[in-house]
Amino acid sequence: MLASLVPATLAAAALGACKPAGPPPLDPNADAYARQLFEEIRSGASLEADPHLAHELKNPTTEAQINQFRMLIPAEPPRSVELRDSQVTEDSTGVTTRLTDVYHYVDRDLVAQTALFRSPSGVDPVIVGFNLTTSSGG
Repeated sequence: MLASLVPATLAAAALGACKPAGPPPLDPNADAYARQLFEEIRSGASLEADPHLAHELKNPTTEAQINQFRMLIPAEPPRSVELRDSQVTEDSTGVTTRLTDVYHYVDRDLVAQTALFRSPSGVDPVIVGFNLTTSSGG
């Protein structure tokens, strides 16, 4: 009886040590980089100097879109910011993180969607997409 109990106990211990399959964890820097980009847009800072913005987004087309977003953002800082959603996916090309931050102002909420990508050899993710929409609220 004891001999048959030992293998079962070892098997249970081995299964307990396995991590459940699931999405990779959220990069601890991802939301900070997304919020930094929002602040740069709000303040009118040059995006050329942002090391976390993908080189491919540093072009006149993106700059024109950013100027449109800038017009949506009030001059004052938001009352609060909440990370409403995050999705992390990983494949052979790297890790993609999609964030939805909500910036609460007195008269509106701004919903910022940011996509970040980190290649397998990368240390930090870079921002590869950004969108800003407004909704009533506040």
